[in-house]
Amino acid sequence: MKKKKTETTGSLLPSAMADVELQHIERALAQLRTMSAQSSGTLNVEYWRERLNAVGTQYALVPAQRRRIEALRGALDAVGKGPRDSTPGRRKTTNRLWAKAA
Repeated sequence: MKKKKTETTGSLLPSAMADVELQHIERALAQLRTMSAQSSGTLNVEYWRERLNAVGTQYALVPAQRRRIEALRGALDAVGKGPRDSTPGRRKTTNRLWAKAA
């Protein structure tokens, strides 16, 4: 298995690169909010929490970026508490919802 640069050298990636990741997560979260409002189902917020954690540990963040991460965590918590599908045995996943939205 190939190690990532941060695992090999112990250094963090520049904060400027973190902005791209944070923007991507913000766009995905906006899409998750829209999907949550339009349909019931299970949204995969855990995946996005993991992505946020990775940004927090792999990049040399400035305080403003850390605040963005905390705000995104709060927003993910709110989306994660959204409506659920009440039909037992039939839970929608994020992938199915993405396909339905397309």
